[in-house]
Amino acid sequence: MTQSEGKVPVGEAGWGTIIVIYLLCVMAASTVSQVIPIAGDIARYFHPPREQVGWIISLPSALVAIGAVLVGWVIDRVGDKPAILVGAALMICGDLGAVLAETVPQLLAMRVVEGLGYVGISVGTVTLLTRATTGRRRTSALTLWSSFVPMSFALPLVLAGLLAGTGHWRWAFGGHALITLVLALAGLRLPGRSADVTARRSAGLSLVLRTPACYALGVSFALAAFVQTGIVTTLPQVLAARYGVSIPMGSGVGTIGMLFNTAGCLLMGPLFNRGIPVLTLVTSSVLLTAATAVGVHLAGLPLAASVAVAWLFFFGSGLIVGFWALLPSAAPSPQSRGAASGLVAQLTHFGVLFGPPAAFAAMGVPVRQYGNTIAALAACAALLWMVVRLTGTRRMVVDGSASH
Repeated sequence: MTQSEGKVPVGEAGWGTIIVIYLLCVMAASTVSQVIPIAGDIARYFHPPREQVGWIISLPSALVAIGAVLVGWVIDRVGDKPAILVGAALMICGDLGAVLAETVPQLLAMRVVEGLGYVGISVGTVTLLTRATTGRRRTSALTLWSSFVPMSFALPLVLAGLLAGTGHWRWAFGGHALITLVLALAGLRLPGRSADVTARRSAGLSLVLRTPACYALGVSFALAAFVQTGIVTTLPQVLAARYGVSIPMGSGVGTIGMLFNTAGCLLMGPLFNRGIPVLTLVTSSVLLTAATAVGVHLAGLPLAASVAVAWLFFFGSGLIVGFWALLPSAAPSPQSRGAASGLVAQLTHFGVLFGPPAAFAAMGVPVRQYGNTIAALAACAALLWMVVRLTGTRRMVVDGSASH
């Protein structure tokens, strides 16, 4: 690691530090997913209008879609470690406020506070990883980090799911606050930037906003997320209608699918580090995802085959998410990686927001289901190819850096 990249205590961040960063990001994203199993309990307690239940779930994600670029710009000026720690503090405050909330407006306000914490941590962690790691370790760390969204669904759906129907929905927020506090205390030892780097950091937002590779990478992830979130949210209903399985059983298929998704993300690190051409990985990953996404919509398959195809889809979409490792190459300069990661994250979350509504609207209309899937993933592949061409990244070789 060069001095311009920042200061780390011993060469670069070790795996203990990387795991703490990863778990903080998982907890940040789980501000959304932890509410899904207990949404019914919250609705029975507050009796809100149906549309407000949806906002109670999705508000933190909406904050990322709205504010990630601005937060990335701030991070480039003040540092990634402060953003992570402030984000953790905001999440804890939001959780505790949700525990005490007695009205829907109070609960929604606390979800906004949690969302501010989410965006600070999600952008801050990827920026810190690109600063505090190099070579093969950076590639592996970024592909691990890229799995934080599926892991944030898998863990809360299992843990918070134990509270579903018990009326103890506040415990989910209290438990989330406690775990976040423990990780934040561990985060006090995260490597900070050196004083000279902090002083020389300039606002890289305008440069990032003029960089086509950042847009191409962000929109490619948005399209992949559009397909993935659409399938994961409709899969329980599809399996129930097609095979008569219960909704909880169908949800369990999706939960296990998130583990396959995480495995796909993690596999990309070793594949990159073996020097396999990036375009080869792009093509094979998108083809696998597209074929299995179409297979999910096929009627007439036995239940076991349909479940296996769904799990292969989640694995393939995880491979696509692993291309977050291209972010350091897409950013116009090391000093603008915060703004770059913010822009990519913000664009990605538009896919997260619009994927489920589009999927539900297309249910039962095969032409729309196939059309949405094929068009989105074809465009995803084209944009990833564009990123490779714009950045000159042919391989991630030897030391894990881009080969130009």
